[in-house]
Amino acid sequence: MQLYSTQTDLAVSRRLNRRLAVLFIVTGLLLAVFVWAVITRTEWLAMASACVAGCFAIFFADLFCAPLYRYRRLVRSAVSGRSHSRTLEFARLEPDISVVDGVPCRSLIFLGDPDKHGSRDMLLYWDNEMQLPVMEAGAFYAVEYTGKNIIGLQPAEAPSSRP
Repeated sequence: MQLYSTQTDLAVSRRLNRRLAVLFIVTGLLLAVFVWAVITRTEWLAMASACVAGCFAIFFADLFCAPLYRYRRLVRSAVSGRSHSRTLEFARLEPDISVVDGVPCRSLIFLGDPDKHGSRDMLLYWDNEMQLPVMEAGAFYAVEYTGKNIIGLQPAEAPSSRP
């Protein structure tokens, strides 16, 4: 099951473009009031409109545009980035939500090959916007991931070369 597609990228880009349009229109109107106030020499209105325009632009961009921009970056990486596929044994789901590159994610622990310290835990992240399927501890899954973000997941058979 692939989690992301080009349609997902287009939908997120449309949402981001609408939010950016609102940001630029409202900020532009407030700056137009500022210019008018400077021309008419209404000092209090010029200062108020400049302050409101700056505060609005900063807060709107930070609260509504930046998270969607980060999510679009994740989707684009999932669609066109380098990916890896492995069959892994699911161990557990971490109860807390992590923020990875500005995107809220759930932490999933899989058992992979032992590393140089002997640990087999492999931490991968599931996008919190996507519905997490019911997963059983000890079951095997074919996991496709880019970086540490899961972009595809489906049940699989246990690998035959298991130690």
